[in-house]
Parts: sequence; structure tokens; C-alpha cells
Amino acid sequence: MSSRSMKTAAGLVAALALAYTGASWYAGRTAQDRIETWVDQANKEIAAQWTSADPRPVLKIQAYQRGVFNSDIRYGLEFRDDEGKEQTLGLHDVLQHGPWPWTAVQQGEWRPVAALSLIEPLPGGVWQPWFDALPAGTAPWTLESRIGFDGGVASNWRLAPVKLADGQMDFSGGLVKIDYAAATRATTVSGRIDQLAISSEDSGVRVRFEGLDFGGTTTQSGESDLQSSQQATFGQILIEVPDVPPVAFVGPSLRSDTARTGSLMDNRQHYDLGQVKVDSQDLGRITLALSAEHLDVPAFQALAAALEQMGETDEDLSEQDQDRLIKLVKPVLAAGPRLGLDGLRWETPQGASEFKALAEFKAAAEGEDLDVGGLIESAIRQLSLQMSVSKPMVLQVVRQLSQVKGVDAGTENPDMAVALVSMLFDQYLGQYERQGLIKRQGDAVTADYRYADGQVSVNGQTMSPAEFIAQFGDLAGIGE
Repeated sequence: MSSRSMKTAAGLVAALALAYTGASWYAGRTAQDRIETWVDQANKEIAAQWTSADPRPVLKIQAYQRGVFNSDIRYGLEFRDDEGKEQTLGLHDVLQHGPWPWTAVQQGEWRPVAALSLIEPLPGGVWQPWFDALPAGTAPWTLESRIGFDGGVASNWRLAPVKLADGQMDFSGGLVKIDYAAATRATTVSGRIDQLAISSEDSGVRVRFEGLDFGGTTTQSGESDLQSSQQATFGQILIEVPDVPPVAFVGPSLRSDTARTGSLMDNRQHYDLGQVKVDSQDLGRITLALSAEHLDVPAFQALAAALEQMGETDEDLSEQDQDRLIKLVKPVLAAGPRLGLDGLRWETPQGASEFKALAEFKAAAEGEDLDVGGLIESAIRQLSLQMSVSKPMVLQVVRQLSQVKGVDAGTENPDMAVALVSMLFDQYLGQYERQGLIKRQGDAVTADYRYADGQVSVNGQTMSPAEFIAQFGDLAGIGE
């Protein structure tokens, strides 16, 4: 090769090296911009959801040392623990700049990226027991992320198996995948944990979760608007309490759907406890559905924080506290919130019992001298309660429980226990039926109570609140 050719080749290599260095520097600058934006967004999300009177947790970038090809970052999550002590969770991030980080190239990945991130917790604080239970140099978890030039992120959160020396936790480890699409601002999460057992040294209570699969998607638009759907399923949840038969929930699941527009939020929660077993006895399946609509989140957060600051007390509220609560309650009611127990259902092969309830509110009355209770009463649009109780289901649950060792059902003979409960069921509810407060439909007892516009409807019969209370008062001595 001629001298000119060698100089040309050397110049080309130098140009490529200079170009890559510039590209890597640019990738590092882009990654830093993204990270600072994400930290700021994370703190906004925490603030939007925080309802406690305690200071909210804050995520901070404690140090950011950006080089040409790599950056070293330290984060701190500052919060106040249950004992009121200030704590900081330390995190360390080793960031490799793109467009072709060496680790990605070693893995055969040639797609250009802005950066590769490897975050690990730092020893100390609440992390320390986890570090102590693992081999030296092993982190309890790692978070590996690919950060794209478009702002998209693909992450794998790997949690190491760990068994604490004090026996309070036995964890199989797990993997959580997190993907963020910058174009749609959608975050998708999915994960699997085989087993997690938590024990309390003080009470002796042990809870074991098996076969947890979870996932969800959250899509944001604007500063506060979002839609979110999250779900989780378990193979089994086992609760063991000293001197009490173990309780198992086989195949439980939960789902949460949230929509937020501006300050208003709608949320629906559905819990399926699965098959409930006490010792070896199957007590049927229990499901619970809850909903909240038109909830003004900032107003509710302010009210919740004020109530927490006031604490629990048997003393009457001071005039100052009354005025403060009235000012905080009004914007919550002004949104017209709707709170629902959409269904609490207990089902066995012998029948099902179910309860439903609804509370709808409107803007509180203005220009009236009302205390907090009167203000809320003036804002009631509708209250309702419906129930259906299956006698065969109740008797079957009593029979099952009476066969569980260690459960006192009032008698050691299941047939006698069932007969006793059957007699009490008919005696007590019979008098309510004669008063028109409940109805019988076959083997089930039903009731439908509604309150609106100062009137109570009991199974379709209208009466004043005073008449309704008087009817229940007349029955207060039943069984005496």
C-alpha cells in the first residue's frame, strides 16, 4: 500500500472515530435530557397521587457525571418512614452512550440506541437486610433499560431470589418487563413472581403468595389526563395465624381501571378472592366491585391530608377545624362524586348472597349556616342499599365452618349448629319482614332502601327518615 493510501485510510479512521465520538456525546446529551425529564415527571406523578399529610417522597438526581462514552449517575429517593424518620434509598446508574454501546454489540444488538442503562440499589438503609442475605457483590435487583433516540424505553427489572436471615421474607425472585412508547406516551408492564412469603416476628402471622402474574397499560395525554388498566392473578394466597386454622384463597385476581381528565378521576376496582378455604373446607367464592366517579383528585387529597393531620379524637371539632373542613369539603362535593359498592357477592353451590350500595352527591347548599355534617347532608343526591341473602348459602357456610377444627361454631355438632342458625335466621328476619323492612323471595331475603329529596323508600314504600328510624328502633329489643 502506498504512503498516500495509508494516509487516506488513517484519515478515514480518524474521521470515523471523530464522528462516533460526536455521536456518542450527542447520545449522552440526549439521554441526560430524557432522564431529567423522567425524574421530573415521576415527582409530578407522586405529587398527583399523594394523599398523606406526611411530606411526599421525592426522587432526586444526586450526581450526574457525564463522559463521552459513559455516564455515572446516582439517585436518591427521599421519604419519611412509618416511625417519622427521614430515609433515603440510594440508586446507582451506569449509563453507556449510543449509538452502539459496547454491551449491546457484545449481545449481537446493532440497532442504534441513545443509551443503555443499568440501575442497581446502593447498600444501606432499608436495602441493607437484602444485601446481607445475598452473596457479597450481589444486588437485590437490577433494572436494565434501552433508551431510544425517540424517547422510547424497553426495560427488564430482574429481582434476585432472597431469603432473609430472620425468616421474615422468602422470595423466589422474578422478572418485570416495562416498555414506554414516546409517540403514544403509553407504558406497558408485565411480570411474573413464582412465590413470596412474608412473616411477622411479633404476631407470628405468615402470608404466602404463589404464582403471581400481573400486567397493565397506562397512556398519558397532556399533563394530568390518563387512562390506565391494571390486573393481577394469583395461583393461591395462604394466610397462617397462630392457633387459627389456615385460610387459603385459590385463584384470586384483581383489576383496576382508571380514567383521569384534568382534576377529575373515574376508577373501578374488581376483586375476586377465588375459592375461599378454611383448613380443608370450601366456603365458596367471594367477589367485590367498587367504583368512584367524578372524584376531584386535588380537592380530595387536600381533604384527606387535613383529616389525617387532625387525627382520631373523641372531642368535638373546634370552630376553626369546622371552618377548615367546610372549605375543603365543598370542592369535593362540587364535582358531584358518585361512590359505589357495585357488588359484594358470596356464592356457594347452595346459593348466593349479594350487597350493593350507592352514594351520589351534588354541590352543597350555599348561604346556609351548616356544620360539616349538615353540609354533606345538603349535598346528598341519592343513597341506596340493596341486599339479597340466601338462607341455604348461610346454612351451608355454617355447616362447613362447624367442621373446621379450632373454629367455635357454638356447638360441636354440625347439624345442631345449622338448626340453631336456621331458627335465629327465621326469628330475627321474620319480625323485620312483618314490619315491611325486608321481603322473602323463595329461600332468599331481600331489601331495597333508597334516600333522596328528604324521603326514604323501603322496598317501594315511601316514608320520612324519622318513620324509618322509628321502625328500626321498635325492633331494637329483638331477642332480649
